[in-house]
Amino acid sequence: MSLPAATKNISDKPPANAVTSPNDPKALQADVDRKLRAYGVIQAFRNGRLPSNTQIDETLAYVRDHSPVSVDKLSPEGRKLIDDSRDIIETARLMVKEKNADELFQEFIFHTSDANLKPQTADAPIGKDDVKQHREEAVHHLRTLLQLLLTNSETRKLLSDATLIGRDLFAQGAANVAERARPSAEKMANVDDAAPSEQWATAGPLDGDHKSAAKDLAQSLKDTHKDVVEPSDAAKAARADPSVPTSSPPHDPAAPLKATAPGAVAAVDNATEPTSPSDPNLQTKKTFKSRFQAMTGKVPQEHRERATAELQGVKNSLKDQFPKERRDQFIYRLKKVVVECQSHPSYKASLEWFLNVLEQYFGHAKNMAGDQRGHTANLFENDPALQQSTNELRTLAERFANNKSLDEVIAAVQRLWQDAREDDELRAWWNRVDKFVHKTLLEPGFILQPQFNNEAHAIRDDSHRFFDEKYKGHKDALLDSVSAWFKAFGDDPLNKRFGEDWSRLTKDLLFDEGGNLTYKASLWNDVRTVILPELARQVGYVPIPRIEYTDNMVDLVLENITLQGRNLLPNIFEINAQNYFKMSPYGSIKDEHHHTVTFSMSQIQADLRDVAFYYNKKQGFPKIRDQGLADVFLGGQGISVKVTLASADPSDHTSIFKVKNVSVKVDALKFAIKDAKHGTLYKALRPLATGLIKKQIAKAFSDSIRTGLELLDEQLVQVRDNMSEASQSDDKSRTDVLRTMFARKQEEAETKASSVKSKRESKFKFVPGRESMLLPDAGHENGWARKQFEKDDLAKQGEGWRSNAFSIVPNGTTHPTPAKTATAA
Repeated sequence: MSLPAATKNISDKPPANAVTSPNDPKALQADVDRKLRAYGVIQAFRNGRLPSNTQIDETLAYVRDHSPVSVDKLSPEGRKLIDDSRDIIETARLMVKEKNADELFQEFIFHTSDANLKPQTADAPIGKDDVKQHREEAVHHLRTLLQLLLTNSETRKLLSDATLIGRDLFAQGAANVAERARPSAEKMANVDDAAPSEQWATAGPLDGDHKSAAKDLAQSLKDTHKDVVEPSDAAKAARADPSVPTSSPPHDPAAPLKATAPGAVAAVDNATEPTSPSDPNLQTKKTFKSRFQAMTGKVPQEHRERATAELQGVKNSLKDQFPKERRDQFIYRLKKVVVECQSHPSYKASLEWFLNVLEQYFGHAKNMAGDQRGHTANLFENDPALQQSTNELRTLAERFANNKSLDEVIAAVQRLWQDAREDDELRAWWNRVDKFVHKTLLEPGFILQPQFNNEAHAIRDDSHRFFDEKYKGHKDALLDSVSAWFKAFGDDPLNKRFGEDWSRLTKDLLFDEGGNLTYKASLWNDVRTVILPELARQVGYVPIPRIEYTDNMVDLVLENITLQGRNLLPNIFEINAQNYFKMSPYGSIKDEHHHTVTFSMSQIQADLRDVAFYYNKKQGFPKIRDQGLADVFLGGQGISVKVTLASADPSDHTSIFKVKNVSVKVDALKFAIKDAKHGTLYKALRPLATGLIKKQIAKAFSDSIRTGLELLDEQLVQVRDNMSEASQSDDKSRTDVLRTMFARKQEEAETKASSVKSKRESKFKFVPGRESMLLPDAGHENGWARKQFEKDDLAKQGEGWRSNAFSIVPNGTTHPTPAKTATAA
């Protein structure tokens, strides 16, 4: 027999049969079904499945037409914000329908994940397993490098100083907010100071050989940071040598490309090959710079003068904020970051891995760039799936660029690639760059030596011979083609509409009609009083995964448990503080102070229905095995907790506070058992069991709270003592003390847990999936775990990348509205 339905009552003294949020079986089931569908979507993504265009369209249409908040409760500005969000969703629907009409994006993802990079010849040394391993290792090494950089004190100081300078620039240009934005003079006075050496936000100090090496590097910092090296004489001579050719080689290294993309290659040739003054098409063969000059020439003179004046003002401001001395100091501090990172073994290992892997891939590309027949080979010709996915990616990119072809960009890149292959001097220059990068990043202290500046200036000067003289036309052709493609991307009607939708949303959120940043009180009141509470209510019921416990004595399984935050969170919090001070100006009279704080929490409630249980007592008398459904109700004042803490006596150094009292009361507790074998026995024992259970709940809460607070006091005492010792010693920092303490406590907890487990051989688990069940044969037939496993199976079903798990919209709820055309927008 089920418990009677609870009533809703929120007051200081609710009746015994009332809770904050009574259990609604229909709402509970609908909410759980929604969350299980969302779980199925996550599992489908994990299995490499993707939603179809139809599934995406119906989901976006449902989100567009079903606002999570009531629009009638919003102010006009709030309604405008909802309309802006709906416009963004509608434009996204159009982009999926028009740009991805044939589901090319899903095919690209599927073919990419299914691509087989296993080599079929000696020219393809990188296999699928290698790529997977490289991807996993890259995440680890990248995390290591980012941790070293972001925890370095000099890096953090540089970021802080750059922010201060930016704020100062902003304050100069925006007079109306200057006083609020400008940093203080004291902070600005420190932006040129370096941070303390060898300090890390979360990492400990160096030890052993690395510490001594760091000291040597620190001395190198002091000796070399003021050196300013001019370009070498050899570099100057190379730049001024009149014998350096200024045109392309007479042969045509891109001849094979003309057969496959004659129009693109012709465009590159027209943009790069020199022309005679009599050429009638001279005016059409313009580089990026000449086109920009022609475009600016059409701007009226007064506007050009105004823009020039504003640009010069910006340059003057930057020059004032970044004089040569500050620029040199910032460069030196950046070098200092590299040197300090080089003292860590993990830095060297991670960076060497990245450089070696990059050389593998570039070497593979170089070997596959051409075969013995003399024509360009496809890098992925041994893998049709990867070749197909590459073509699909290119097609998608061209669609989003208003169908602008990438032939010109590809041909220009191939032309520069061929230049590097055919020109021994250019290839040697790239080799110098490669060695210079390795030496800079890996050799300790090299970045601070004068040789670093010499080599950097020489490499930069030599680059002018290739990219500003010899292959200038090829470089300009690449810049022109890339610029033209991105211009087409920006001119695409749907892209423009999508950008305008986001711009309108930002304007309605932050700016007024005049475009000025403003605080919109009514809008933020909507967010605080309508949107956020409604979103919190939408969380609804939170289903808990299946719970399993087993040991030598008993097996227990619990399912269909839901958390309701509105019931579990206390409805009433109370704090009562009492302070006593006794002070005297005379030393013969002792000062005293006592503090007492009382925390009270009440109306912690619960209304759980149809909780599925399985119970098997394997030893002792009587041996019982049973399963069924249970209703558990905790209403009225629910669980009330009162905790009183008092400050410790100043002479007591073993404690910071004392737990004077912990009081727990349980008000109305009811439970009922259904569909069980021993239902009659439960009904007979329920009156006696109710009182015992209430006492046990109160005792368990009280003991847990008291034990937790006493452990907290013990930890605070240890932190206080260790921090005091650290402040008197130079060997350890306070961060090191905290890290050591937490590590020791974690080891103690793991040791204690393993000891308890070995004594009772017990296992407790929240079951995330079928394969991790401890008791697979136990459980109720109506348990939600079975529905969860059905969603797992559904996520694995489907042809190719498709899956029915993405069909999450309830039937008959989507009514797509006529879409606005891109041109109308």
